[in-house]
Parts: sequence; C-alpha cells; structure tokens
Amino acid sequence: MARQVPGTLPTAIVSAALGIVLAAGCVWAAGPWSGGQRVSERADASRDGAVPVARTSQGSLAPSSAAPSTRSAGPAHVPAGAALSPVLAGDKPGGALTAAELAGALQPLTLAPGLGKHVGIAVADPASPALLFDEHAADGFAPASTNKVVTAVAALSALGPDDRFATRVVQGPDSAATPTIVLVGGGDPTLSTQGPSSDPGYQPASLDDLAARTAAALQAKGVKSVTLGYDASVFSGPGLNPTWSPDYTDGNVAPVTGLMVDEGRAKAANDLSPRVTDPAALAAVDFAGRLAAHGVQVTGKPATASAGSGAELARVTSPRLANLVEHMLTVSDNDLAESLLRHVALADSKPATFDGGVAAVRDQLGKLGLDLTGLNVLDGSGLSRKDSITPAFEVKVLSTAAADDHPELRAALTGLPVAGFTGTLDEDGRYTTAPSLAGAGLVRAKTGSLTGVVTLAGLVRDSSGQLLVFSLMADEATDSTAARAAVDRLATTLAGCGCGGGTAPPAG
Repeated sequence: MARQVPGTLPTAIVSAALGIVLAAGCVWAAGPWSGGQRVSERADASRDGAVPVARTSQGSLAPSSAAPSTRSAGPAHVPAGAALSPVLAGDKPGGALTAAELAGALQPLTLAPGLGKHVGIAVADPASPALLFDEHAADGFAPASTNKVVTAVAALSALGPDDRFATRVVQGPDSAATPTIVLVGGGDPTLSTQGPSSDPGYQPASLDDLAARTAAALQAKGVKSVTLGYDASVFSGPGLNPTWSPDYTDGNVAPVTGLMVDEGRAKAANDLSPRVTDPAALAAVDFAGRLAAHGVQVTGKPATASAGSGAELARVTSPRLANLVEHMLTVSDNDLAESLLRHVALADSKPATFDGGVAAVRDQLGKLGLDLTGLNVLDGSGLSRKDSITPAFEVKVLSTAAADDHPELRAALTGLPVAGFTGTLDEDGRYTTAPSLAGAGLVRAKTGSLTGVVTLAGLVRDSSGQLLVFSLMADEATDSTAARAAVDRLATTLAGCGCGGGTAPPAG
C-alpha cells in the first residue's frame, strides 16, 4: 500500500541533537538516494556529447538497451512522519521569538562574501502572517529551482496527492491492411525503460510492462503484426520555453511533451545525458522494439496519430502524485516540474502550455487564499532567468503547505531535501563542514542554482523549539560556491540561534 501523507504534524519535542540522529536513522534505514544530480543544480557538470535525434541505429526498432538495467529509478522513501520529525516535531517551550533577536543573529550574515549586492531574506512563523525577519523580502528575485515548491503546492492542490498519470495503448482505426495501434502519452515523464527501482515507495511505470500487456492483448485477438502510431497531444504549445538558454537540452531538460521515456535522455541510464530533440518519437521507437521482443512485429516506422476513441488494449500508471512531487523536489527534476505545470493547466481547463500552466498555478494558489503579489514566473521549474518571486511569497507558500488544514499539501514539505542527507543538499559537500555542519539533519529546504543565482527555501526549528519557514535568495551572486556556503550558514543559524528562549549561539 502506498504510504499516506499525514494530516497533522508530529508533536513530540525534539532537540537539535536528537533531530540529527533521527534524520540519520531515517536515511540509513531507507537507503541512499540513487539519482539526484540535476544539471541545473550543478552548473559545471560534465557534458556527454551532442544531442542525437534518437538513440537507436537507423532502420532498427530494437530497444535502446537489450535488457533493463538495475539502476534505481528514484529516491529512497522515508515515511512522512519520520522524515518531518527532525524539523517539525515538538511544541516550543520558550517565549515568543522576536524580530529583534532574529535580526541580531542574521543581519551580519547577509554581508557574507559571494552573495553579491541583491540579497533577499524572509523568515516567518508559519502560523503568523507577519515576517520575523525581512531583508528585501518584497523584492523580486530569480528563484531558480525554488520555483518548484510553488509548482508542487499548486499541483497537489489541483490534483490531489493520490492522482496518477496513465500511458495507454488503444486500438487504431479499422483497416483492411495491418491492424493499427496507438501509443497514447498521459504526460508522465517518469515512464521508464529501466529496471524496477530499488525503492518500493517510488516505482515509475515501465515501458516494457506496457509492451508486454499490449502484446498479450493483441495475441489474444490473434494479431501478430501491427502498425504503430503515437499521440503526445495531451500537452500542447512549444516544448522549450523561449526564455530558456538554448543549451539546457545538454542535460537540464528535454523538450516538454506528453509522451516520453527516461525524460528524453539520449543515454537512458545516465542522469546527466543530453536530451533528444523529439522525445515522443523516441518513446514510440523504443516501444516498437519492445513489442517485437514480446512477439508482436511493428510494420514500418511509428508515426504521429490521434488516439481517437479506440478501445484500450493496455495501460501503465505513474507513482502517486505525492511521490512524484517528493521526487521532483528532492532531486530537482526539471522535466517533472514542467509536466506538473501542464497537469495543473489541464485540471484548471486551460491549455496545457507554458502560459496555460502559469495561469492555472496562479488560479490554484489564489484558491488557497494566497495573495499573488510577488509571483511572476514563466515556467514550472525555475529555469527561466525571467522568473521572479519574492522571498515573502515563498514563505507564504511554505506556510500554506505546513498548515494543519491542508494535509493534502504535505508532500511539498516531505520532499524538501534534508541537509547533509538527501538530494541536492547531499551534494557538493554541503552541510559537512563548519559552520553549516550543525544544520545537518535539521534544515530541510529546496535548493536553487543558476549562474549568479543561489537560493534556498524551506523550514527548520530553532533550538528553542520555534518552527520557522524561510526563503534565502541572491541573484547577483559573485561566487556561487561562497554564496551556497553563505545561505547554508544562514539556515544553520536559524536552526541554532535559540532566539525564542534558548541559549545556543548562532552557528559559526
């Protein structure tokens, strides 16, 4: 049974020391994250060659790999209650946190080398509308991948945590010649040609399973040869945002389409592989090869087609939306973020395009009661440098996800990387040395990184028990490495400041 997102937050008091022990125990018990290195979070990652049109040889319909690999297709799963306990457990035993106390701890750190001249910080108690610390919190900043938190909350609200996306095969139009079938994309970029994930909580749909089920259905009808069409029309509009850098397909993101496998990677098992120019065509070629392996030959080359009203032959479905959101946030998955943006559009009866998705996200957040001042984005992933979000708005979104009356949004918190343990906060040596080491296991936050942009947004409890949500943004960073260290130190300082009655000094 898929695990359930909790409706209320844990209530046991957990100290900072116990928090790191609990976080370590949860991560150890569940196993390490297996993917996690998104190119958008690692600007200097190596490239793996030019982008091909397809990864099969000309004239061949063979699968891209002779047999499924054993590479894990997703992150290890931690039950939501256990995952949140290091930062959410406990009632605050001390007095109220004051803005003056918090400012004394944070203000000197805003001048850290590398952050540059445009730095924004918002810190709040999620139960209160007022900010506890405001450093240009109403200014717009390029959010980079912290924009994914906004997309996650909108998707969970619009679709619900239990929604799944189906990839189907339907019977094509009747013909006197060879029967036709159509592979129909349902907007699931996690559809995989790889073997089962080692994580039972995150199992992407398998293209090979779909081929096996389709072949069985056809053979039951006495059909051993078909022509294959493919339909990716669930999404529309351009696949690449015009404000994105042209080189993003070198490994950051594939052209957005309603049908793809392995997120359009030219080398399926390589997370940093360049992306193909036509992911839907690649998926159809891969599917044709797998049908042949299961005893049904495909005549000719796959071609675009309309699903029409043909009878369904087979289907596979994605993991639950809650699991997809957690995966997207932890490993900073751009392809999944852009697909979710379009699914929000479909749920809101808008065109499944960049513009339709952005408009639908705004509608959905408005329905949650959020003032949309401070939200001006053009995509769902944060890859656009023209995206603009204020730190104050990110804090409002996180506060909404933490609210007791919105348990359906909880995956937007459980998916945040845990400092020093999971996802993009377990890369590049973050939270492994002083002065941020004390934040390991306690800070839980979404990272963001573009050239000159370093952001971090999440939540933590200070040493006196006060739950805090925060957004740290710098989009004129002069040294990205130093800026990452600075925002990590700021978050660690929140975890250790004891500003609401504790005695622990600021980190560092």
